[in-house]
Amino acid sequence: MKILELGKFYPPVRGGMETLLQLWTEGFVARGHDVTCVVANRQRKTVTETHGRLRIERLARVGEAFSTSFCPGYPGATRRHPADVIHAHFPNPLADLAILRAPRGTPVVVHWHSDIVRQRALMRLYQPMQTAMLRRATRIVVATPMHLQHSAWLGPYASKVEVIPFGLDLARFAATPELEARAAALRVDSAGKTVFLNVGRLVGYKGQHHAIEALATVPTAELWIAGTGPLEGELRGLAMGFGVADRVRFLGNVADSELPALLHACDVFLFPSITPNEAFGLVLVEAMACAKPLIACRLASGVPYVCREDVNGLLTVPGDSMGLADAMSTLIASPVLRSRLGRAGLQRAHDEFSQERMIDRHLELFGKLAGTRVE
Repeated sequence: MKILELGKFYPPVRGGMETLLQLWTEGFVARGHDVTCVVANRQRKTVTETHGRLRIERLARVGEAFSTSFCPGYPGATRRHPADVIHAHFPNPLADLAILRAPRGTPVVVHWHSDIVRQRALMRLYQPMQTAMLRRATRIVVATPMHLQHSAWLGPYASKVEVIPFGLDLARFAATPELEARAAALRVDSAGKTVFLNVGRLVGYKGQHHAIEALATVPTAELWIAGTGPLEGELRGLAMGFGVADRVRFLGNVADSELPALLHACDVFLFPSITPNEAFGLVLVEAMACAKPLIACRLASGVPYVCREDVNGLLTVPGDSMGLADAMSTLIASPVLRSRLGRAGLQRAHDEFSQERMIDRHLELFGKLAGTRVE
């Protein structure tokens, strides 16, 4: 089967969507399919890479506005690369244009990662194209039932929607003696405190400021924050203001190769994101793969599907620092509860969120739409 992937960027560009795009493309190729992946380049030139049955076309970008790249060559991608199935990732107006130019007989699977949130003021201008794209889509895939339930736009197209959870390569998080030794080394200076870890960009909707405020009332805890972003200075100042600077570690940009050890080193994974911009939370699955209990917020998104209340984590009200503190204190007081939630999360990661299961479900759908038998 020939599969055309329409994305925003591709690794080494970092991001949740980019990680998934690589998992899909490499997973499809490993099953014997031919994949062309069209994305924007960071530069004003088009670069094409070929890796066996995978072709990556990074198109020249001449500018960017409202988180959208301007690539003159993008809308013609569906004509330039004939395929049995087109797999496009929303939101991405460039992909919408390409879908509307696709041959009528080619099935289009639109992967709806989230509603447009930050640029909602532009929806009056953009909505006609979005509507045309949704009408053209053969199927719409969402990662959790909540993506459909809370979407402002998918209701009229519910009959086209299928739920396929995201999946990751879980093997890289499996405990090994080497990994456990690295994790133990990271904890040397924690002096017996319960370690809460957060991983994410330092931006407002990630809610790290609420985690720092919560820490002020949880004296036996330490907070590790991995990531960089424009709010780093403000967050450091907040930690000083609350008198917890000695219990907050700003770890900066952590390499992918170091993330498993960091996750194994913590006691609890803390995910205080406060808006539906956080549509799923892939890092939650990574923490589950390390058997860590979760604390997250009850968002109108897929986060509560990944972090199931009292199954593999605890949920709090978004933006409620005292609620976060109460959840932290609950888990500090009960190692038995931490262990139960962590074990359940590990099992659920392998049952629901593995790369293999994600690839199986997509290829089954693609094969059905393309009339191709998929082994």
